[in-house]
Amino acid sequence: MEAAFAEMPLALFSTLAPLGAGAFVALAAAFLAADLSDDQLKKIDKMTAIPVVLVLAGFVAAFFHLASPLNAFGVFAGVGTSPLSNEVAVGCVFVVLMLAYWIWALTGKMGRGARKGMAVVVAVAALVFAAFTGLAYLMDTIASWNTPAVPLQMMGYCLAGGAAAGVLVLGLAGCGEALGTSPLKVTLIVLAIAGAVIGIGAAAMQLSAASGMATPFYAGGDLVDGVMMTFVLGAVCLAASAVCTVLAVRGKSAAALGGAATVLAFVGILCLRLAFYGIQLSVGLALLP
Repeated sequence: MEAAFAEMPLALFSTLAPLGAGAFVALAAAFLAADLSDDQLKKIDKMTAIPVVLVLAGFVAAFFHLASPLNAFGVFAGVGTSPLSNEVAVGCVFVVLMLAYWIWALTGKMGRGARKGMAVVVAVAALVFAAFTGLAYLMDTIASWNTPAVPLQMMGYCLAGGAAAGVLVLGLAGCGEALGTSPLKVTLIVLAIAGAVIGIGAAAMQLSAASGMATPFYAGGDLVDGVMMTFVLGAVCLAASAVCTVLAVRGKSAAALGGAATVLAFVGILCLRLAFYGIQLSVGLALLP
């Protein structure tokens, strides 16, 4: 696990940023499916500071991975050819859209139609950003990461964590009754459960594949054994987060359970990300069967 903790800045980035981004998927669902009052919308806009801070904190954490912050500008040189550059570029586009939406909403001059349209655009950008965060790790030189299960994991974490954070925002904004309305309730339950199943399932698939790999220097099975407790803890926390989200939308103290769900999602996703970094199996000169 030493290698995993050495990647803590990236682990925090790939936990906080997709989690916060996913909240905008839940908020878009709320604007489309629930009949919210003007007062509720104002409160939601204020509470949207929570996912915004989560996303920005994730990007700040990523800068600590660089030897020098000035190196960040060099990342853009590979846009179109480098998965990492593509991730950063897509992430920046999402952040600009997110801030533009939020600032506009805070002015109180955003019409309901514009709100719905802009919220959908930001939600789609959030999902694309999560996918590209996973795609950045697909590289031939690290066999244990070079699998479609990685971007699939990130999509799952974005949906499950985002549902939790979205419920927290809506709960703090006094929208508990709106959460119980059928279209929105069903949507958030699907996002939470499907996200957890996809995230945990894809992570398990990756660990299973990595356990059968080996290089002249490392055995994949040994690396998987070393991260198994972290993986189990992450899976349990993410599943518990989904349960809290489901209870919250069924009318069980949305703000409190939404807060618990968000904390559990953060801990769960972070543990799963640390497990991911702990099975870094570089090909080196040869990959043994």
